[in-house]
Amino acid sequence: MKNTTANRETWLNELADLMAPRFAELGFPLPPFRVSVGFPSAGMKGKAIGECWDKHASADARFEIFIRPDKSDSLEVAYVLAHELTHAAVGIKHGHKGPFETVALALGFTRPLTHASEPSDQLRAWLQPMIDKLGPIPHASLVWRGDFRVKRGGGGVEVPERNDDEPVSTRPKKQTTRLKKCECRECGYTVRVTAKWLEVGAPHCPNHGAMEVEPESEEQKAAA
Repeated sequence: MKNTTANRETWLNELADLMAPRFAELGFPLPPFRVSVGFPSAGMKGKAIGECWDKHASADARFEIFIRPDKSDSLEVAYVLAHELTHAAVGIKHGHKGPFETVALALGFTRPLTHASEPSDQLRAWLQPMIDKLGPIPHASLVWRGDFRVKRGGGGVEVPERNDDEPVSTRPKKQTTRLKKCECRECGYTVRVTAKWLEVGAPHCPNHGAMEVEPESEEQKAAA
């Protein structure tokens, strides 16, 4: 089916609006909110696939919901969104217990009431007509783990090709500290020092004074 919305945030918020009547029926109408695709608070390395922030954290008193950008399957995204909207509807302080449990089970979520559970037939039956109405989410998965160099055994993982000379994003590169080897010619005493401190001066052997810095190989120079 063709998309009927211009962008993914519009799709997410329209989907949430379609979900809203059911929350009201259950006695927990949705508060003001907004939904976006973005990294949860733990960032790229976090395991959370969705996150809901309390209205008190927002300058305009809206609950803020984020869906991790590697999720692009419409049903899975809708499942995560419904979960996070439940947090907003009942209040984050309840966690996955009390009112959250009541509403989540009524919607069709199954235990454990975390993202680890699979959507039930009841939940799918509620979500799929909304997806059919909006069309698939206009979003493609963002791949970032391992900068495309992740390898798996067994069934394997398909990894998109990329030119290793091209940066994956504008985020700062991970700093790699290369230690330079310094050795005493007299006794072989060896230490490794960062280039920063070598600019101050070479280290000294306890017995024989200034040590010699091992020159870089051509391969090391090329990698620098």
